[in-house]
Amino acid sequence: MTPRYTLADISVSLTVGMPAFDNGQYKPVKMIGGLLLSALLTIGLICAGGYTVHLNMRATEAERGWTDHSQLVLTNLQTQAAYLDRIDFNLQLYAITNELSHLKTALSTLSAMNVSLVQLQGMVSDNESQSRYAEQFDKDLQSLTTAVSRMDTQNRTPQAKQLLDIRNDLGILQQQERDLLRVRADLLKKGFYRNVALSAGYLSLSLLIVVVLYIFLLRDALQRGESEKELFAAKSELESTVHKLTGRAEDSIFLTHARDELQLCTAARDAHESTVRHMNQLLPGTSGATLTINNSRRMVEIAARWGDPKNLLDGFDPDSCCGLRAGKLRWRKKGRSELHCAHFTGEAPEDYLCIPLAAHGETQGFLFLSCDTPDSIALVEERQPLIQELCELASLSIAGLNLRAKLEGQSIRDGLTGLFNRHFMEIALERELHRATRYNTQLAVLMTDVDHFKQFNDTFGHEAGDIVLRAVAECYRKMVRAEDIICRYGGEEFVVIMPDVSEESAVRRAEMLREAVSGIKTQFRGEPLRSISISGGLALYPSTAEQASDLIHAADNALYRAKHAGRDQIIIANEPVETI
Repeated sequence: MTPRYTLADISVSLTVGMPAFDNGQYKPVKMIGGLLLSALLTIGLICAGGYTVHLNMRATEAERGWTDHSQLVLTNLQTQAAYLDRIDFNLQLYAITNELSHLKTALSTLSAMNVSLVQLQGMVSDNESQSRYAEQFDKDLQSLTTAVSRMDTQNRTPQAKQLLDIRNDLGILQQQERDLLRVRADLLKKGFYRNVALSAGYLSLSLLIVVVLYIFLLRDALQRGESEKELFAAKSELESTVHKLTGRAEDSIFLTHARDELQLCTAARDAHESTVRHMNQLLPGTSGATLTINNSRRMVEIAARWGDPKNLLDGFDPDSCCGLRAGKLRWRKKGRSELHCAHFTGEAPEDYLCIPLAAHGETQGFLFLSCDTPDSIALVEERQPLIQELCELASLSIAGLNLRAKLEGQSIRDGLTGLFNRHFMEIALERELHRATRYNTQLAVLMTDVDHFKQFNDTFGHEAGDIVLRAVAECYRKMVRAEDIICRYGGEEFVVIMPDVSEESAVRRAEMLREAVSGIKTQFRGEPLRSISISGGLALYPSTAEQASDLIHAADNALYRAKHAGRDQIIIANEPVETI
């Protein structure tokens, strides 16, 4: 372990080298000898101090290296955990859907886990305990790979035991590495404080020696004036340095607070609000806004603002902003750039700044900052690096939140119609049944099917069938209540969950849907398609059934009866379903 040094390890007497007097007479020989001795001791002290600081810096760098190593190991383990979740998810999908694509995805992810495991074993090879668990992790992973490779259409059960063993291995490795990281971080922090204390101590001691030597020289060489100027210059430089360091520390604290708040945001709108709030704190006396590009990538809209940005449009083409077109920070002010952006309703302000908000290779929008006074311009120019860092933090946060919202929407939405998918329907139905049981209310489940849908596909092609499904879905959206839940059950089948509704009201609403669908007019490549009709089965809770699966089964049977009774009608499942 690298030795630690303190100020007590080195000491020197500052009285050495003082001028010598004998009966009131000054002795220059002793003065020169004292000066030389003091100079040598000073040089020795500075060298010793520098060497001490160097050794401590090396120790701190070593501790920082181990901390970075722990971060890399934890990142690898988190990646392994994400891979494992993906494998679990795809195995469950394969068990449900019997689609080989999910099994292939699981196998490819297992291959990626093996590659990442090789890296992990290399990183923990210095730790006997972690190496042992990494070997166990390798064995469990190979066991899972073998089990998954042998899965077929007759054996589609997810490998729960192997998955649990691997999760346990990952948990143990993560806990061990977190413990190591905590110890190493403590050592790094102590090393940092130690270096600061050493530097401050040696700096103070060196300055003290310099001052003593200067006073000695001034008193004996009558050069007090010149020495005072040098001391004043040194003091001014030190104060300036301290001022700059204090400002940088405050900037660092400001960015840390902004980053922490952005990490707490759960929606992009919250991130925009947090950004403008910090901009207002950073740049008092200015005004501005954050603007976002909508999903179509054809419109820029105001997401949040501070102050009163004059004449700023809320909704314009992305090419209207010179900063977006340039893809970098852009000042508009006299003497730098005279060209105005086109996103203003009236006269544009004289001086403003546009900073694109971009992350992961995609532009999310931009920050608009208006400066109305010379002081505000000077403030913005002084803090421009800090503004850009805050914009980078905001861009990453907004991009991450937008991506998460997009992925969440894809997981519960049908890609063709935009309605909720079957998985969400099952979850929503269970939730609404619990609510109906708690509040003693009724609930209806309407299952519908587009009549003769196969004829659309056979006659005009699947593209025409997709047009019909989207038209029916849009009709449903317009006709149902806000609290109703519409889902695409599969193919041309739709399910509507109607909470807190009586049987008469449910039947009336089902008939309204059927009549509305009959009035849909669609075209395919300029030619009108034949009329659309639907058949439906209606099941009620609790009169028909009390379990979600029984309600769906009853509604499906009623739909089957409606099909065989001539289609284009709604039939109620009147016979109660007994749960076995």
